[in-house]
Amino acid sequence: MKVEDIYDLIAKTSIELGYNTDGKTMAALAKIFFEDLQIDKRIKRMNLEQVQMAFRLGVRYSKEQQYLNITTFYRWCFQHKERINEAIYQVQTLNQNPNELEYYPKNLLK
Repeated sequence: MKVEDIYDLIAKTSIELGYNTDGKTMAALAKIFFEDLQIDKRIKRMNLEQVQMAFRLGVRYSKEQQYLNITTFYRWCFQHKERINEAIYQVQTLNQNPNELEYYPKNLLK
């Protein structure tokens, strides 16, 4: 994952939310959030695909007000991490088939 990937994701999200955000602001948001993804223990294990899915679902289904800011990005990632953790629980504890669970991490498939 590179800061450019996060910039592209934020630019796409800005368009999806109907914002007209300038490039300088998006670059700053991308740099801050990329750094957070590297150091924050709660989200640093998420890969780019998982972060992209978190943003996609957040834009489309979040019940809270959606802003283009770090707080919103964290909320979306935390919500998606819960989905991932629930899928892992269903496989490891309830013996569900991981191929049937949409949010089960692909890197854990055998």
